[in-house]
Amino acid sequence: MRPDRKNDSALPYSSMSLEQIQEGVSAEAVSYAAGLLVEAIRNYESDAISARQLKLTLTEAQMIAANLIVNASSHLDDKTLEEQVARVRKAINEVRP
Repeated sequence: MRPDRKNDSALPYSSMSLEQIQEGVSAEAVSYAAGLLVEAIRNYESDAISARQLKLTLTEAQMIAANLIVNASSHLDDKTLEEQVARVRKAINEVRP
């Protein structure tokens, strides 16, 4: 849960539950990842296609990113989820002290 942006004062974490903090962090992480995808689309260069030559707008890149996310989510299955859970857990365990 994000703090109320109506006022300029930051909402102290002490007034939020752990679940609310985790939810906010999760939303920020997903937003950041989507932003990275948009930038990857806007800077895409291959022998066949150049985003620069196509003159992709930010809106177009955002819509393409949304379509890619929808496509990935529609192809989610047991095997993919199991592979991703294992990959993420391995990465988390590697960085734990």
